Formats: sequence, C-alpha cells, structure tokens
Amino acid sequence: MKYLFNRNLFFLSGLITILLNSFTASAQSQLTKEETREVVKKMFESSEKINTVVYKMNYQSKSLTQKDTLCTIAVCSLYIAPKDRLKAYHIVEETSAEGKFFSYMKYDGKRTFNVDRLVDSLDVYKEPYIDKGKRMTQQIVQSYSYLLLGEYFALRKSSGKDDSQGANVLITEEMLKDKEVYCITINFKDNEDARDKVNKLYINKSNYLPIGGYFFARWENMEEYNYYEIEYLAINPEISLEKFKVDKNQTINLAERYKVFKEKIKDQG
Repeated sequence: MKYLFNRNLFFLSGLITILLNSFTASAQSQLTKEETREVVKKMFESSEKINTVVYKMNYQSKSLTQKDTLCTIAVCSLYIAPKDRLKAYHIVEETSAEGKFFSYMKYDGKRTFNVDRLVDSLDVYKEPYIDKGKRMTQQIVQSYSYLLLGEYFALRKSSGKDDSQGANVLITEEMLKDKEVYCITINFKDNEDARDKVNKLYINKSNYLPIGGYFFARWENMEEYNYYEIEYLAINPEISLEKFKVDKNQTINLAERYKVFKEKIKDQG
C-alpha cells in the first residue's frame, strides 16, 4: 500500500504548471480560456510580491489508517528564498486543537531547530534538536511541510513538468466562508493506488493569494483527507533574516513563546 498524500501543500508548483499547460477542462468551468490565463497570471504576480509573510493555519487531516480527524493550529513566519531547495526560511509554532503539545520549528537554509513539550510543562527545560545535515534537514522540514506555503510564494515561473497522473483541471468562482474565491479543482484518474482523488485550492479573488485547500482520496475501504484555512497576520512585514538564523548553541524559552503564540491565534479569532 502506498501513502496517498504528499504532505507538501497541494503540489503547488505542479498545480500552476498544469494550469498553464492544460486548458482542455476550462470549457467546463465558469471561466473562459482567456479568463483562466488571467487568473493564473495574477496568481504568479501575487506570489512574486511576497518577500515575507506571517499567517495562521487551521489544518484538519485524517490518514488512511486513522479513525479520527486530527486538528492543528499553526502560526508560520516565512522569509521567501526561491533559490533555496525548501523555498523559504521559516519559523513554525504549532499546537493541536486539544492544546496538549506545543512545538517550535525553525529553518535558516542550513540548520533546523526543533523542540516541543506538553503545554502544562513548558517551563521544564528540554534540549532542542538541531541538525545541519542536508538530507536530515530536508526530511525534518518535509515532516511539517503541510503547514508551509513556501512552494506557492516562491513561484516565479513554470517548472515545465507535466503531471503524470492525467489530472483534469476545473476553475470555478465560489464562496469560502464569507470570501469570494476562485476554486481550482484537480480531479485525478483512478488507479491502483487511489480512487476519487481530488485536490482543491481556494484563491482569494481580492489579492490572488491562497486562503484554503482540500484533499480527498480512497484506497480500498479507507479514506484520507485534509482541509485547511489560512488567515494572513502580516504580508511583507519587516522581518530581519537574522530572526530565522539557527545557532548551533541556540536555546528558547518555550513558555514565553507559547504566550505570544496564544495571543496571535486569539486575536484572529
């Protein structure tokens, strides 16, 4: 059995490539071919304007083998670095919806910094895990890449790669909560690994930035899905690159970071 969901958010760079190269499904949507091209153009333009960004993400997921839906709340600060292999230096603070654990992750292009504790024992010191090995660093970041939008904001041009699974692309105009959005839907052909597989990305019509996404697939009698919503706390704030730097002897006061984190998510409702 193969794991169906690549946790990089929505295969973002691949998605844009599909949109640029496959308009056969456009006639089925509410948008004409010309309108579709204009939407994709503005999506690129919006991504190119992002240098730094801070956002809150509410993320819900269930893997094939899980019975329950898992919920995560995260605040992510990104410094976009298109030439970096992971596309952005970042700081990610997250907790489960139940609020039992708090995690702090950081990446500066060379090193990762990771530490987590039970919320009721944040004042008890725990040695952080710091790694600068290229392979291990990439694996660590990819383990929580579903919270990162670096792939999207690092879009500068099409990668030129086609999707090998024969995706069918549809763009429609919809409402997500109280916002007007473009919904980009990719329906994949059934194969031995998955059926009823669909990816959706919701683009805010006012600024052409992503504000949500959805994934669903079946394998035999099991289902896998995720759904996330994004709230932007700051777009292009002045964040020094030094803030993302990971020192080999770095420590952190998790209790203080948790207080700041709670204020950020509370202010956003």
